[in-house]
Amino acid sequence: MLKVLKKLLSSFGVDWAILYTSLSRIIQALGGIVTMLLIATFMTKEEQGFYYTFGSVLAIQIFFELGLGGIITQFVAHEMAHLHFNNAFAIEGRQENISRLGSLIHFCFKWYAFFSVLLLVSLIIIGYIFFGKYGIDYPMVDWKKPWMAIAFGSSLNLFISPWMAVLQGMNKVKEMARLGLIQQLVVMGITYISLILGAKLYIAAINSLTGFTILLILYSRTTYPRLIFNLYKQKINERISYMAEIFPFQWRIALSWMSGYFIFQLFNPVIFASNGAVAAGQMGMTLTVLSSILSLTLSWTTTKIPKWSTQIANKDYLRLDQSFNAVLRDSTIVCVSCIFVFILFLIGLDLLDIPLAGRFLPLWLCLVLAITVPLNNIINAWATYLRCHKKEPFLVQAVVIGLLCAASTILTAKYIGVSGVVVGYTTIVAIVSLPLSYLIFITKKKLYHA
Repeated sequence: MLKVLKKLLSSFGVDWAILYTSLSRIIQALGGIVTMLLIATFMTKEEQGFYYTFGSVLAIQIFFELGLGGIITQFVAHEMAHLHFNNAFAIEGRQENISRLGSLIHFCFKWYAFFSVLLLVSLIIIGYIFFGKYGIDYPMVDWKKPWMAIAFGSSLNLFISPWMAVLQGMNKVKEMARLGLIQQLVVMGITYISLILGAKLYIAAINSLTGFTILLILYSRTTYPRLIFNLYKQKINERISYMAEIFPFQWRIALSWMSGYFIFQLFNPVIFASNGAVAAGQMGMTLTVLSSILSLTLSWTTTKIPKWSTQIANKDYLRLDQSFNAVLRDSTIVCVSCIFVFILFLIGLDLLDIPLAGRFLPLWLCLVLAITVPLNNIINAWATYLRCHKKEPFLVQAVVIGLLCAASTILTAKYIGVSGVVVGYTTIVAIVSLPLSYLIFITKKKLYHA
């Protein structure tokens, strides 16, 4: 039985890294169904709107990390192409590469310490301004203290985030995914208990603080903190220059990520402000399921970043393309299958007249919005492949799509409503983003490999 299961998983390109990452996201998705049921039971429709809008406002973290996490993984992977582990605590190889790796650890500590504090202050101010203005019609919703706690938890998680990126770059993808899976299980259990006990909007803060605490405990039981500390103590003779090496790459990634906020996260705040908390809650719950499906399928791509970066550093383009083609095929199959199950679930809710159906967007809008999920998965695979070359060729595409989506969302939410937002977004992804992304992919791939 185990051999059959292993063979089946292997046929879809599932290795241990993908398995742990996917299990974490599958559990998150399945657990999300339970969470949605509990939200529908223990939160009002207005509180649901606040809850999901909280998540979208929190996503401004993108403007503070500026895409550095993925860059760190790639830079570490490129240095590790010339290094190897001597034991669990030390790395050996060319001193030049060890020194450059140590300098990157120094840089990460300073960058994330500063921006985590800046994020805390910014979230408190932005949250109080936005919800103070557009949440004034909902005096029954207690949002101020929960928002303060959420801001604090988010800043802590931003500070700890680069160390996972560093370890992933060292090809510890499987190990990081396993820790993430354990973290997810604990957080999920705390979420259920908190909702049942009446935590309401505090659950987002409880999740964030619990996730941070669990990850610290898990790290402390491994050799990774000592490994990173040993690198931090390395004598620095050769440095990775931020201005000469990271910044020319990062500013393009940063603009792409910031554009991503307008592509993926602007819906809830705009709908909250234009159409009210209930409509924002419906959009939020629908997007949560679709985002979980996309997150699951991205496991096939994100877990391959260290491998692809190393293959590029060694100019092993044949195996690189073989791996990429398999990832694109397998992730697309899984993505479409998950969407099919979700649509059947919604149809079942409608046919059985279950009240939970009213917490989602109408079925036809869910169908339209679901079209974007496999398309975005394909676009992300193309972008990740090219970015592993330490390039960011999707800058113009991201900015153009971001501006189009922002304009479409703001105008349609005001003059048409939620249906206009959904149709407008799907049209932009299918008609503009996908063809433009494919053109960039085939053009730049040929250029980089030449």
